[in-house]
Amino acid sequence: METEFHSATIEAPTIQQPAGANLFYDPLSYAIYDHPYDVYKQLRDNAPVYFSPRLGVYVLSRYADVQAAFKNHEQMISALGNDIDGTHDSYGKGNLVAQDPPRHTALRQSIRRVFALKEILAKEDGIRGIARELIRDMRSAGGGDFATEYALPFAFAISTRLIGLPGAKNDITWLIDHLSRSMERTVGEFGVPEDAAKSNAEAEDLIHEVVQKRFEQLAAGADPNVSDVITQVSTALQRGKVDADEVVGLTHLVYSASTDAPSALLTNCVAVLDKFPQLQVFLREHPEMITNFIEEVLRYDTPGQNVSRQTTVELTFSGVAIPANSRVMLLQGSANRDERVFENPDLFDVTRDFTKTPKIASFGDGIHACMGAPLARLMARITVEVLLEQPDEIRIVGFPERWVKQLVRGFSKLPIKFVSPGTKF
Repeated sequence: METEFHSATIEAPTIQQPAGANLFYDPLSYAIYDHPYDVYKQLRDNAPVYFSPRLGVYVLSRYADVQAAFKNHEQMISALGNDIDGTHDSYGKGNLVAQDPPRHTALRQSIRRVFALKEILAKEDGIRGIARELIRDMRSAGGGDFATEYALPFAFAISTRLIGLPGAKNDITWLIDHLSRSMERTVGEFGVPEDAAKSNAEAEDLIHEVVQKRFEQLAAGADPNVSDVITQVSTALQRGKVDADEVVGLTHLVYSASTDAPSALLTNCVAVLDKFPQLQVFLREHPEMITNFIEEVLRYDTPGQNVSRQTTVELTFSGVAIPANSRVMLLQGSANRDERVFENPDLFDVTRDFTKTPKIASFGDGIHACMGAPLARLMARITVEVLLEQPDEIRIVGFPERWVKQLVRGFSKLPIKFVSPGTKF
């Protein structure tokens, strides 16, 4: 394998920032959405516990501190959600990521079966069929917007089945439109824009109708063992494990979470394949390395850039005391680039041996570790496998655009073409 695969980078030129006490970090700025990694390194080296006076938030950037915070769910609680921009306020009482035990335990248990590895792997053939159909359409057209014509429709189609929502094409198209609008954010502003909030409410109205119908079917003797979210949550409601006012919010959260981060991961995979077209040849010749490729993308440019917690007592990280009742942001994207843990962290190395490194921070850890990690990895693996079934190259053209989202890093627009190998750009 050529060494250039080890030196992959998909960032723009270095952003020059003052270090130490003068270092400025704003997680809501477009500069950070677009090019975060140089700033992350300066944080790790000069201010591993950074405080933003404007936001009133402490920021942890080193792997050891991020992991310690993940595992301390008793003193680093989730009651205020995992964002600082108000995104999850719209999910209501059933918002799993804004719960602590015992409610967190009950809500997570109600959907545990849906995300069991056995259940996820059983969906592989169906997922591959969806991928092939969407990519065939793009290939027939010579290319298109990978974000809007593949990544989002692919993720929506899978999450719709996962949730148990109506499968008619018009229903899926409607949901894609509404949930896509609900993802929109305004750079630098807190809260959910008016149109996004309206879209959230409309989507929840549909979810409520489906949940009500499913609950009635279960009460009439329908099979409670169907492993979709709505059936499992409705069964938990029937058994008194979940409250009635938690059902819609929990379902909506899972639907959104199983759509935006996985679709962002898919766009990040394509960005790496475009940067190093020789890597496409290598993976075709060594398909057994695709799983490792996905893991390295997750480390190198994870869609899950950060989450937040609230301290209940004074805690110390990297020698700095954080007071009780403080908001703390955990930078997963920075933790994955920490040179104290990962050798040559700013290099993309498709041969990186993940059996000899601590696990990546992309999916969190502890009781709040992401339940959808196996599904996200499967979706990414299948996507790359299907993209590489033909010998043409996948190349980015035009002007890609990043999602304007605090938590998720990926592309909202990613125009690509399928071209003959060796075509110069």
